[in-house]
Amino acid sequence: RDAKKDAYWAHHDLALIAYALWPTGFFRLALPDEDEMAWFEANYPGWYDHYGKIYREWKALGCEDPRSGFIPIQWLLERGHHVYIDRVSQVPFCPTLSKGASSLRVHEYNGKKHSFSDDW
Repeated sequence: RDAKKDAYWAHHDLALIAYALWPTGFFRLALPDEDEMAWFEANYPGWYDHYGKIYREWKALGCEDPRSGFIPIQWLLERGHHVYIDRVSQVPFCPTLSKGASSLRVHEYNGKKHSFSDDW
């Protein structure tokens, strides 16, 4: 059941995090335009209410212009959406925004904390 949910939503979760991190990672991504957002909503019903609203707000705040000073990852953190790196896959995930099946699990081993998006 979780694999089916992840197959449907996980790549959208990851794309949101990639957009959030682009100003800090020396690469550039463009936010989805109106046609792309309409396509996502048509093919993934519920997409706009979860992801599209965030992208629209980021665009209004100047996300696509580096001179604006807007850093989307900071926007996420200010709203309590922390991004973790899964210890197994090394893929970033945000459990509070995830529509996929991932959930945060933190385990301590040899005095170090490790984050996981699934049971280990």
